[in-house]
Amino acid sequence: MGLIPLISTANNREIDLLNDQIEDKREELERLDEEIAKQRQALQSVSGEATTLQSNLNQLEATRKKILSDIKYTETKISEIELTIDKINLEINEKEKLIQQNSEALSESIRKIRQLKEISLVEQVLGYESFSDFWNEFEQTETIQKKLGSEVNTLLSLKSELENKEQEKSNEKEELSEQKVTLASKKVAVEYTQEEKAVLLNKTKNQEAEYQKILNESLERRKAFEAELLEIESKLQTLIDPEGYASARNGILAWPVSGFRITQYFGNTAFAKSNPQFYSSGFHNGVDLAVPIGTNVRAAAAGKIKGFGNTDAFPGCYSWGKWILVEHESGLSTLYAHLSSISVSVGQKVKQGDLIGLSGSSGISTGPHLHFTTYITQGVQIRNYRDVAPKAYGCGAYNVSIPMGSLNSYVDPMDYLPELK
Repeated sequence: MGLIPLISTANNREIDLLNDQIEDKREELERLDEEIAKQRQALQSVSGEATTLQSNLNQLEATRKKILSDIKYTETKISEIELTIDKINLEINEKEKLIQQNSEALSESIRKIRQLKEISLVEQVLGYESFSDFWNEFEQTETIQKKLGSEVNTLLSLKSELENKEQEKSNEKEELSEQKVTLASKKVAVEYTQEEKAVLLNKTKNQEAEYQKILNESLERRKAFEAELLEIESKLQTLIDPEGYASARNGILAWPVSGFRITQYFGNTAFAKSNPQFYSSGFHNGVDLAVPIGTNVRAAAAGKIKGFGNTDAFPGCYSWGKWILVEHESGLSTLYAHLSSISVSVGQKVKQGDLIGLSGSSGISTGPHLHFTTYITQGVQIRNYRDVAPKAYGCGAYNVSIPMGSLNSYVDPMDYLPELK
């Protein structure tokens, strides 16, 4: 009795075909990587605060092209993963058939050996027409016994290989799920850039003077929002337990975006950094990281999504735009603001590096960037404007809520992020 072939010729052909298709997708990914690298370089040349109408339009168009390439890359990656899963499924099915076939052969071997052991040697000899026939059967039985051990080892090997393939399949599915979340976010970001461009052209009538007027209004609104938020937060009182959060140390948090340029740091003076309870009205409560619209925004540390929102959904509410607040195990919480899309839900647990959204220029912003604030969790809550400063206009007129912290709950993100090289 010989061992059963490991894979049929038909399945070999199908697996070879899938391997060819997977290789084609990988080559396409390499080409897209080169294209995206060129677009990224072109985008960096027009990134930053758009000081003219044309520079803003150029920035939006370059961003749109880059995101469309990102979408193509993600779609190709999904296709590659799906082909790989198909291949794994085929191999798993083949292994299952082989295990079944080898199990049947093994059972037959055991049955024959038991039959021979149940009768005496004399009875076995008398059951054959000649001693030669008996001896041939006896030798075959010994051969079966030797092959039995080999078949058992083969079955164990097949089983182990099957389990490895199942784990690989599980990992591929997790990756596919993340890729699909990324794809959905990227498509939202493309729509966002198109809407931004349409709104900009509609407001300015393609006139530079009108653009400058809008830009100045945005700057004034940003100052007004920061001053209003500072006024509200200066009235909030929170007793902070110094043992309830991590001491300052670089590397506790990870940078939430890559390829950034810092355009504004935390605070405004050395005194403001060391005395948060005495900040002047000009203080900046986070760091601004200039990145193109559609840049992946990732959780700076493991934690839970405390909340998110979109202040742009309420006319006259000039604030963070699309924002996310994440509560971390270290006793710190982080705010990600001015996003173009959000990829998480309230209460969702995230690991450090998990995708939570894409960068944008929503809310009060004069250019694409991520605003990143770090709080001591004890002192920050998602509060409604009406609860802390009832007003009949702006955010207060719409029951809008955003993260608000007592002044002593703010910490400098740079004290917790990795050092810049």
